[in-house]
Amino acid sequence: MAYTKALALATICGSVMSSQGHAAALTAADILGQFNAVITNNFTSNSDVEGRLVANDMVGVATLYNNQRGTAAASAYAAVNAITVGAGVNANVNNGGNVNVQGVNSGNFSFNGGKLVSTPAFTIANFATPLTNLATQLAALAANSTVNGSDPNNFTFNAAPNAQGLAIFSLTAASLETSRNINFNLNGATTIVVDITGGSFTDAGNFNAADFINRHVIWDFSQATSLAFSGWHGSILAPLASVSNTSAMEGDLFAKNFTGSGELHDFTFAGTLPSDPSRVPEPASILLLGAGLAGVWRARHRA
Repeated sequence: MAYTKALALATICGSVMSSQGHAAALTAADILGQFNAVITNNFTSNSDVEGRLVANDMVGVATLYNNQRGTAAASAYAAVNAITVGAGVNANVNNGGNVNVQGVNSGNFSFNGGKLVSTPAFTIANFATPLTNLATQLAALAANSTVNGSDPNNFTFNAAPNAQGLAIFSLTAASLETSRNINFNLNGATTIVVDITGGSFTDAGNFNAADFINRHVIWDFSQATSLAFSGWHGSILAPLASVSNTSAMEGDLFAKNFTGSGELHDFTFAGTLPSDPSRVPEPASILLLGAGLAGVWRARHRA
């Protein structure tokens, strides 16, 4: 009997450890797999956001959690997650999505099966820290692939992936701004990282892109403070940047501010990050699990 009880305790403690670990820390891969956009300061848009959203301060929005493409991983978080919601927010939330507000809500949401909630508790740092660390990590990678920008109308990324299928490019924002038509020669690459240096970028190009590009490319604008897109394909990491768009962006977005007049489409990142450390259980959870396992040991030796 003592052994059975101790085993049950260990099982419960293990479950607590798992749930606390999950609630305590999302990895960058988790976030890219679950969310359409993470905005660490002000978010405003007059166009749809298809997938889950995290924002520090929602200033103005239109329709949220609309027309999801069914690729996002399950999440403990709501369709919309905000610290504060301003009086200018008057938004529709579709597909049964909830809205999780941690602070003051001065806006209005029209729900289609969802509701206003306040759990799980979170801070913007829970999302910003892993993604900022990822942007820094990717910026330090050495390029193994080349860009042919000699013809702006055929601006081509020629991948030379490593054994893990990772192709890494490095170029300046000024160089990328010369592109008029962007092409990718994948050559078997399954994950593409494009590191862009420079403080600002204005998109002037078109993409010859398919869903694969939307889901397998990360554009790392780790230095940029201002980004203006007419439309874009692939996930964007821009921890310091104020971002605007005038037509649909196809992929995940991480930025400081967002002002949108184009939709954000939920093409969840499906590549493999160069490294994604496993979650480390909270110290209290480890102690609980240790106590449970010790109970099992004592019970078995008393038996």
